[in-house]
Amino acid sequence: MLLRNDDVAAGIARAWDAEYASGKYEDEPPIPFTRAILDTLRERGLLVARGLYVGCGNGRNYIPLAAVCVGLRGIDVSGAGLQQLLSKAPGFAGRVSCKDFLSVSPDAPLDYIISIRAFQHGDGQTARRYLEHAAAVLRPGGLLFLRVNSARTDIYRRHQVIEKNSLGGLTIRYDDGPKAGLPVHFFTDRELEYRLHLAGFDVLGDPDEASEERRPLETGTWRQWELVAVRHQ
Repeated sequence: MLLRNDDVAAGIARAWDAEYASGKYEDEPPIPFTRAILDTLRERGLLVARGLYVGCGNGRNYIPLAAVCVGLRGIDVSGAGLQQLLSKAPGFAGRVSCKDFLSVSPDAPLDYIISIRAFQHGDGQTARRYLEHAAAVLRPGGLLFLRVNSARTDIYRRHQVIEKNSLGGLTIRYDDGPKAGLPVHFFTDRELEYRLHLAGFDVLGDPDEASEERRPLETGTWRQWELVAVRHQ
């Protein structure tokens, strides 16, 4: 039986509070996808536009992006992550807040949204809600920069598959580790493009599958889809 959405949100917050308290991402550089995001925003003249980073965490990717993108705000459900972010960049105190994306209701449509490893938390229905809400708060022609789990990931920790769909996507529930008891979704490229289309987006180009080897003592390859989508005009 899947957890309710509010239970999932609370569980995600607890899990990431613990992850950040243990030093998660503390000394890691921003991922390469941030360069592609900046290049796209620069090419389209959006460096001063209204943007939202969903899941800004301790600032690993948010700080270098927000230093250039002056209209970029950040949200996260982890208070511990935001404390770390502000300890490194106290000048961003007025630009980040602790909240769930599904509760966001901006006073004017956004020009772009960045979501890196945030829209995968929950089951397939929750993933659909994330994308639909992104379309609802973006202006026509607004951009979504998205990074989510690939179904081709070697899932390392013990888990149960609790949901599969006809496009190859699946939801698991971890049995151990920092996210024990929580559902997490893994997408195929077909599922991701289909869900984006239904939500009101067109994907620019083909999704790129980034991969990274896990650090010892963990094994296997972690794979993530990266893409840029535009909201229908």
